[in-house]
Formats: sequence, structure tokens, C-alpha cells
Amino acid sequence: MSRRGRFAPLSVAVVLLASAAAAAPKVSEAVVAAFRGKVVLTRDAVAAGASDKETIAKLKAAQLTEVVGLPTDDGQTWRFHYAAFLKKTGNLGLKLRYVSGEQDRRQAAESTVPIVDVDSPVLTGEISITERQGLERGKAYLLQLVNDKGEVVAKTSAVFK
Repeated sequence: MSRRGRFAPLSVAVVLLASAAAAAPKVSEAVVAAFRGKVVLTRDAVAAGASDKETIAKLKAAQLTEVVGLPTDDGQTWRFHYAAFLKKTGNLGLKLRYVSGEQDRRQAAESTVPIVDVDSPVLTGEISITERQGLERGKAYLLQLVNDKGEVVAKTSAVFK
């Protein structure tokens, strides 16, 4: 194998990481203030509006309270986009915890959330999670974005259908 062939996957990974870092969201303080401490779940990424008022309206209109899944080999699979408006910046080791909405409030699953910029008050991305990872169809979950110190820095709730 040539030298070039051995390093091709690495160069692709570097390009992907660079494009992810370049995609860090630029959101105004007014939009951050409107959603601070909340995670907004949507079907697809939501583009910014022409004004703060329009951006806030677009996020509210796209926000999901029910996430509909698709059947796969791993059982039901749910895919959604998120915009997390953090209570504070400088977080490390972020995880999105899915806590049962029932009285037992047990943690059903957890997803690691990549951090593009620790100083950004907003994180965006896409998550895919399956029944095999612990979620159950038809159940309501409290989604808590938790940092490495165990602090909840943003949250929301949704029913996974």
C-alpha cells in the first residue's frame, strides 16, 4: 500500500473535524437569553432568521415534544437535531441523559455530546439513539444535558414514539 493510501482515512477525519469546528453556531445574546437552560429538539437543523425575533419564532415552531422513531435492526431508532442553550459555558464531558418521566425517575440511557467550543453558550448537533441503548417506545423522558461535574446545564422533555 502506498504512503498516500495509508493516510487517506486520517486526512478525511481531519477535514471532518475542521468542518465541524467551523460550523460552531453564532447566536445572538437575545436568542440565547430566550432559551437559556433549554434543549430544543427538532427534526432537522433550523436556520437562523433575518432577526432575533424571527430566529426565536422559527426555533419555537420547529421544537418537538414527540420524537417519532423508525424500526431498524436495533429496534426502534430515534434521530433528532438539538440546540442546547447552556446555563453556563466552560463545560467538559457533556452527556445527554434520558431520565424516565415516570415516578421512578431512573436513567434509561445516555448519549455523549461533542463540544466544538467550550466557550460557546450554544451547542448544536444530531443524535441517533435506539431501543437497545435503553429507551422504550411510547415513554416520556426528561433529557438532561449534564457536565463532568454532574451539573445539569440544559434540559427538555419529550415522548419517544
